[in-house]
Amino acid sequence: MNKPIKIAIDGPVGSGKGTLAIALAKRLDALYVYTGAMYRELGLACLRKEINVKDESKVLQVLNKISIELRKTSEGIRAFLNGEDVSDELFQPRVSKAASSIAIFPKVRKEMVSRQKKMVRSSVQTGKSVVMEGRDIAADVMPNAELKIYLTADIKARAKRRLIQFEKRGIKMQFADVLKDLEERDRRDTQRSASPLRIVKDAVVIDTTNDTIDETVNKAINKLKEKNLI
Repeated sequence: MNKPIKIAIDGPVGSGKGTLAIALAKRLDALYVYTGAMYRELGLACLRKEINVKDESKVLQVLNKISIELRKTSEGIRAFLNGEDVSDELFQPRVSKAASSIAIFPKVRKEMVSRQKKMVRSSVQTGKSVVMEGRDIAADVMPNAELKIYLTADIKARAKRRLIQFEKRGIKMQFADVLKDLEERDRRDTQRSASPLRIVKDAVVIDTTNDTIDETVNKAINKLKEKNLI
């Protein structure tokens, strides 16, 4: 690889974005950025301060006063809020709901996109590739990415994966509740006015419903090879 490349991965919850992004970042020795963690950290900060997550102005005030970091550690990528490792708190149901609520705010998304673009610039300037995943990466954060991937999957398959993730974290949930939550999050992500989830015209669409992890990763690697990026 002669120069750093940028890979944007978008898609709904449970489509496999994180798994693919981590695998590609490892393969390319690239910076991995999970943008969803940034919204979760903000949601957690608002909950701790007992801020109404439906009030955009108050949420924005919190955002402007906190430090949000994603650091690579021996345990993988960890999320730090004002210097505190809060990774293990981010997937609690209440934090997920808060993050989903604040993610629809235009001013909040504008600030988050600005921070994410800075991460990309900093990485590329030091010669390091970037793999970033989220909902508006190809459209807003990295519109000039060399590879844009949109992952999708049947919603029931996504709900099953999500349920397994919760179980691994010791969070007890019912399949019906997880499915209902995904339906609501899909609605919010695709219908919000600010940076809605969508497929950009030059994105490679990969349906992971029946794929193994290796099959999905190989499809992405093949696209990189087709573009002579690796």
